[in-house]
Amino acid sequence: MRVISRNGWRRAASCAALALLAIAAAATPAAAFDPQHLERLKSTKSCEHCDLSGAPLERADLAGARLSLADLSGAKLAGANLAGASLVKAKLRGADLSDITLERAAMQEPDLTEAVLPRANLVGANLSGAVLVRADLRVAILRETMLADADLTEAKLIQAHLVKAVLTNAVLAGADLTSATARDARFYRARLRGTVLFRAELGGADFRRADLTEADLRDANLRAVDLIGADLPRAKLAGADLRVSCFCNTIMPDGRIEVSGCRACDAPPTPGEPR
Repeated sequence: MRVISRNGWRRAASCAALALLAIAAAATPAAAFDPQHLERLKSTKSCEHCDLSGAPLERADLAGARLSLADLSGAKLAGANLAGASLVKAKLRGADLSDITLERAAMQEPDLTEAVLPRANLVGANLSGAVLVRADLRVAILRETMLADADLTEAKLIQAHLVKAVLTNAVLAGADLTSATARDARFYRARLRGTVLFRAELGGADFRRADLTEADLRDANLRAVDLIGADLPRAKLAGADLRVSCFCNTIMPDGRIEVSGCRACDAPPTPGEPR
């Protein structure tokens, strides 16, 4: 039997400790913001292309700030006011945006992967092309928010307010919209495979040509919803209110194609032109 010396044990323990530190460092976002950049932002409300990763900006008044292409990964922005701010292509991975105000903000193509945004005010904000993979948007206010081409894969939108939001071509695969309110929202050509819409308020929403394969729509309000050309194979519809909804060339949960509403429904617009 091999006997390990005391020095051997010490070397092994030291190597193990170093390995654990390396793993922890890799898992923890670096809070390496540039102090000069932070001071510039606070004094001028303008810091484009700046390094503000991990910056402490809780409850900061940054209304109208110019932060396009800034790195705010892991930044602490809970309760901050960025109404009307410009954050085009900003990096906000893992940032804490709880209770933040981003009303009417210009946020095209930002990276908000795993960002924390519960109760965030995003009314009228432009998040076209945003990456919101696994983002936490519980109880967020997204009324009339532009989310066209956004990636909301596995995002949490429980009880979120999405009235008249635009989600054309958005990806919501595996997202959770339990009890969300999305009346008159546009989901034209959206990908909602496996999306949870349990007890969601969806009256008047546009789901034309949307992919709702295996979506959970139990007890959802789907009154007057447009489902022309939508795909619903294996979707769960138990208890859903589908009165006066529009079915035309719609693939139903059992695989059959429903055409009963084609005459009653308005003719679909030209592909690529959401109503």
